[in-house]
Amino acid sequence: MENPVNSIKDPKIRAYFEEITEQRPHATALSGDELEEGVNQFVDGLDKVLAEGEEMIARARLAKMGDVPEAISFSYIAKKYFGKSRGWLMQKVNGNTVNGKQAAFTEDERRQFRAALQDISKQLSLAALAF
Repeated sequence: MENPVNSIKDPKIRAYFEEITEQRPHATALSGDELEEGVNQFVDGLDKVLAEGEEMIARARLAKMGDVPEAISFSYIAKKYFGKSRGWLMQKVNGNTVNGKQAAFTEDERRQFRAALQDISKQLSLAALAF
């Protein structure tokens, strides 16, 4: 994962945050505006790192699904629960690069996908009981 300090564009501000994060004893002096700018860019960098971490966790969970993706229809899930194509869903699941950007689930889409799997699970359970 990328160091969030690397997202800070201004070299002076980046040096300040490098000194702070590496716990150096003497940090570069910054004006209030520079400090605010650096904090905002640092937070943006942290958000990016967190999003990457969440995607890694989601992919690991999908890997634990084993044969489930082959056993259920992702085309059905995409169409019924998202109103999208199977290709759209698979791009999100696999983290494919689309238009130069890695496809990823939003938090709402992740919840929606989880709910879809739970709904299908209930339907399969009822079908198994009725059989």
